[in-house]
Amino acid sequence: MQNSEIAKVFHEIAELLEVSGENIFKIRAFEKATQTAESYSENLEDIYKKGGIKALEEIEGIGLSTAEIIEDLIKHG
Repeated sequence: MQNSEIAKVFHEIAELLEVSGENIFKIRAFEKATQTAESYSENLEDIYKKGGIKALEEIEGIGLSTAEIIEDLIKHG
């Protein structure tokens, strides 16, 4: 899975959270994850395969929740 595909999912989640009136901090977290995924030079899937969720969490802009979503996208599409 390419970073651009992951970024698209995060962007869609942020939009859905905004429409549903979710907490602004949660929305911003997904917006930041979108930007991180779009601009990160290494493939996030490769990072996950090398070090799992912990390796993803080491990336600025990726927290536990977003790392778990990346894992789910990699495993299940």
